Amino acid sequence: MMNRTDPSAGRPAPESDAASLQNVWQSFGEQLRRRARTRLRQYGLTGQAESMDICNDVMADLIRHQKNQAADRPELSGDEVLSYVLRAIDNQVIDTFRTLARQCRDFRRNESSPPEEMAIASAARTPSQIAIRREVMDRIRRMLGEEDSLAVDLMLENRDWNEIGDAIGLKPDTARMRIRRALEKVRREMNVSDERPDES
Repeated sequence: MMNRTDPSAGRPAPESDAASLQNVWQSFGEQLRRRARTRLRQYGLTGQAESMDICNDVMADLIRHQKNQAADRPELSGDEVLSYVLRAIDNQVIDTFRTLARQCRDFRRNESSPPEEMAIASAARTPSQIAIRREVMDRIRRMLGEEDSLAVDLMLENRDWNEIGDAIGLKPDTARMRIRRALEKVRREMNVSDERPDES
């Protein structure tokens, strides 16, 4: 829970969307950034992704979202905004692993598309989302080691499994199984699942 009283409580009349969220940001901005940094560290992401950029993206997205809602909607509290911020980070990490899993299952290999440039299901692409995905990929490569990293990069270039197997000295099916297991191991070590981590 945020440790300050929601400034919107008890107001006789609602302010505009932007003003209401600005009040939340002024009251809770530092806490939001701190919790975002903590979440990034939980995944081992401490380089390219900036907590300020993530929070700014979320606030802008919430303003757009609220403009499309009913006029008598309740205003967002600091805790609700925090939930959006943490989910924005979680979604990018989880979706990166889902993208890799799809690539690992796909034998067709039609076109090359690095994961940080692939369409993401959770929201529109923003610089902070791309930075998170790029940093997740960098961390995955470091954890995999040189040979498995090469295989993943070839997979993302849409090379077929014959080429990938030749590059690492394995049969195609064996190479695919090895990469799938390696990615699952990294996912476990980063504590990534389709469930959101504890927000406490």
